[in-house]
Amino acid sequence: MKLPVTLLGVLLLASALCSFGQQLPVPLNLQATYTKGTRSVTGQPGPNYWQNAAEYDINVTFNPTTRRVAGTVDIVYRNASPDSLRQLQFKLYPNLYQKGAPRASRISPKDVGDGVQIEALRLGDQAQDVSKLRIQATNMPVRLPKALAPGGSLKVQVTYSYILNKSSHTRTGEVEPGAAFVAYFFPRIAVYDDVDGWNVIEYNGSQEFYNDFCTFRAAITVPRNFVVWATGDLKNASQVLGTKYVQRLTTAEQQDGTTSIIGPNDLKRQDITAPNPKTLGASRRRTSRTLCLPSPTITYGRQAAL
Repeated sequence: MKLPVTLLGVLLLASALCSFGQQLPVPLNLQATYTKGTRSVTGQPGPNYWQNAAEYDINVTFNPTTRRVAGTVDIVYRNASPDSLRQLQFKLYPNLYQKGAPRASRISPKDVGDGVQIEALRLGDQAQDVSKLRIQATNMPVRLPKALAPGGSLKVQVTYSYILNKSSHTRTGEVEPGAAFVAYFFPRIAVYDDVDGWNVIEYNGSQEFYNDFCTFRAAITVPRNFVVWATGDLKNASQVLGTKYVQRLTTAEQQDGTTSIIGPNDLKRQDITAPNPKTLGASRRRTSRTLCLPSPTITYGRQAAL
């Protein structure tokens, strides 16, 4: 039996569309990872898959009155890639508020500032001339005096400061006088991966983050009677909290359910922190590269609500 010409044409077109639908385009940079064996078409890691990592030791001070964040971060960066790295790329997320930085939405003119100030930088044992740094909004490329070989590691130290935004909240900023949400508060080395190399996509306030697996140790110093709220394991509770609050915290860690550590009446007495000239909190947490919103309960181990 002969099919009508129009019906035959429809059947041929449908067959062609089905065949086309089964062959989805694959970006060239992703195809290259299949060839290198770092990734597979199934989505699973390939036999040659790798990820770089780092250990961060952060010592930061926050002044609630001036909103100045200042600190030093010591980093041990480990190159697990097969490539020799001739530069490092840093992410300076607070530079979303820097004058001239690209932003997905408007911010108040009073929140536009100079951004993160890099006061000192050491690569290994060598001090670098920070006046030669060319910061590009939220990206800061740093040339290495000597290429970092595959399997090698490099010690990096950065001393920095910036003024926290007062309004125009984009996941960070002053909540009210005496309370602030301080997020992304330190220079962080960007991801170097097998797909695109260095991640140089600028943060404009709308997208999420792409970070390496890293380990963090953070020491946060604030004035007395200010309490630091952050994820991680508090290592020196008895040095920073009053005795009864340490006991409540210890009890809460040993049982299920909700335990009140600091209540409204405690706030009125202002006896929460230990009688030290400064209150310092230290914590340690391992984080993942999972993309997620920075919130009070999921903070990549590096945010502090003060």
